[in-house]
Amino acid sequence: MTADILREKFLAFFQARNHKIIESDSLVPKDDPTVLFTPAGMNQFKKEFMGQDYGFKRAATAQRCLRTDDLEKVGKTSSHHTFFEMLGNFSFGDYFKEEAISWAWEFLTSELNLSQDKLMVSVYKEDTEAYKIWKEKIGLPVGKIVKLGDKDNFWPAEAKTKGPNGPCGPCSEIFYDFGPDVGCKEKACDPSCSCGRFVEIWNLVFTQFNRKDDGSLEPLPNKNIDTGMGLERLAAIMQGKQNNFQTELFGPIIKEIIRGQSPSGTVPENKLLYAIADHIRAVVFSIYDGILPSNEGRGYVVRKIIRKSILHLNCLGIKDPFLYRLVAVVAQIMHKPYPELTKRQEEIAQRILIEEKNFIHTLSSSEELFENKFAGFIQKPNPETVGNIVFLLHDTYGIPLELTRQWLDKQKISFSLKAFQQAMEEQKARSKSGSAMKGDVFGAKGLEIKVKESKFVGYKENSTEAIILAILKDESEINLVRRIVLDRTPFYAESGGQVGDAGKLISGKNVFEVLDTRKIDNYIVHIGKIRLGVFKEGDSVTAQINIERRLNIARNHTATHILQAALREVLGNHVQQQGSLVSEEKFRFDFTHFKGLSKQEISKVEEVANSYINKNQVVSCKEMTFKEAKKAGALAFFEEKYGENVRVVAIGDISKELCGGTHIDNISKIGLIKIISEGSVASGIRRIEGVTAGFAEQFIKDQEQKVIQEAAKLCGFWQIS
Repeated sequence: MTADILREKFLAFFQARNHKIIESDSLVPKDDPTVLFTPAGMNQFKKEFMGQDYGFKRAATAQRCLRTDDLEKVGKTSSHHTFFEMLGNFSFGDYFKEEAISWAWEFLTSELNLSQDKLMVSVYKEDTEAYKIWKEKIGLPVGKIVKLGDKDNFWPAEAKTKGPNGPCGPCSEIFYDFGPDVGCKEKACDPSCSCGRFVEIWNLVFTQFNRKDDGSLEPLPNKNIDTGMGLERLAAIMQGKQNNFQTELFGPIIKEIIRGQSPSGTVPENKLLYAIADHIRAVVFSIYDGILPSNEGRGYVVRKIIRKSILHLNCLGIKDPFLYRLVAVVAQIMHKPYPELTKRQEEIAQRILIEEKNFIHTLSSSEELFENKFAGFIQKPNPETVGNIVFLLHDTYGIPLELTRQWLDKQKISFSLKAFQQAMEEQKARSKSGSAMKGDVFGAKGLEIKVKESKFVGYKENSTEAIILAILKDESEINLVRRIVLDRTPFYAESGGQVGDAGKLISGKNVFEVLDTRKIDNYIVHIGKIRLGVFKEGDSVTAQINIERRLNIARNHTATHILQAALREVLGNHVQQQGSLVSEEKFRFDFTHFKGLSKQEISKVEEVANSYINKNQVVSCKEMTFKEAKKAGALAFFEEKYGENVRVVAIGDISKELCGGTHIDNISKIGLIKIISEGSVASGIRRIEGVTAGFAEQFIKDQEQKVIQEAAKLCGFWQIS
């Protein structure tokens, strides 16, 4: 049974049991500072797990995940991966242990027809409820149920004693038994043994406690279910394989690597083939989700994985750029769940090729680099300093420790491995601190108020009557900053790069000046100061946005859509939005491109954009399902998390994008787009800043005045005006 069929069967099984099927989230976790990448299916549901209601109590997903904790194990074992898909079903205060256990067992034994004799389960040693369900409801013999402790069967592992704070609970795991001839071959072998005989298929987490600062566990009012099952492991089992890399998810990639070897090459080591096959999937989907190779954060991890793959290819005798050729194979394998990947494979391959060329050049020039960095240490040994330089070469240039060590041994230069490892640990600490990957698993804090969510009416109304639901004082601010929540509002909350609206809340002679608008949880929060009088919860107010400011913002937002269309026409369809900032005065647009734009290209983009404006096209906004929008060809911004229903902004035949922002109704109101700067943001990402309408006209006048003044200086006619 193929992975594609398994994925479909799993989602259909839980859809039939009233689960909402949710699209896989991006590998870039949104609004979650606790993780660098999306490591599990539950991550996109943290707010639901915390009790916020988004209209469904049951969900199921096939989530793409990326983990680097076991990077060094990848290829050496049969089931460790960096990138993988996690099948999961979730309950937010709805069903609990009995349903989760029963459905998991039914799916494996009835839907997939796995032999019950091949399955064993583990439960938390203190979870008598789960043990009883497995024994009495499912009918498993006592010998098929293993009781394990906090490290193995509590989530997060050892949370009771070590934290983190927040929702936690016991779990029950289902294992597949490859038989007594596999692994340690000991009679007492059970799922607690790591010999390889038993492989975990499915982890059922029963989130029923809240861990507090003092380490105590209090029962949650709403108990949740969070399950995870690795698709790669399940596919291997269903195909009679003991190794995930022997399935169709990896086989074609491995065959392509073998074909890429020189005819005189040695027989490749399986562990290297497996590692490369795993890593290329991680790299492809990282770039697919907008994580470009760089020297920091997520991009650094992607660059590191690419470089490890290049070194593995070197060991196989493949010295020239090759990794990029595997992108098309990955796209073909994953076409069914990710058809968009095929359309973007050339762009992704190009990015990988650039990384390969750069790193191969670094490796080829390593001899010269070593000579420069280690000059003088033969005569004056200093192992600690040499160890620090070895780390610098590893961290900055990507030179592997083994390569540097070989050169040092030839030159008889000693180095301190301890100094190298200490520098490595310090770098990891800096990285963790700088990336803000901290806090509890469920660390995101909301407003913690119990009122109905705000209704946004600002697409059609500039002013509305509203009721104050809540007033909160921001204790971290001075000058009496307040945050006011209304039942309905025309104020647009900062999102998608567009700044929040400003304006006023008026109640008789009382005036509250809104300086900014943000969205927290489901609430639109008006941030500002009381300018006159007094406001209290329950008051009726007139909410009025600053119309002229909104109009300028709308012009600039629509201009970014036009600019993207112009960039794609001039530079190619590889151009994709990577970020934006839309304010009253100007707009900023970040996009993917491999090199800086020439003056001619900038002029051409500007010319094409303004030619669009001259068409006087109508801007239309329509709600539809996410699948309908994608089918219609609407462009999506990679970092945004889209729900089932989305808003599509279309500009005639020029542009079609998923966008929740505010726009003008006809592009003629933009008047003029003027690009004022273009530059690099990061490797492969460019940034354009521009202005529109009156701001564009003023910019042109200022530039003309500067030219006149410079000419006057040269001619000696300069005078102070």
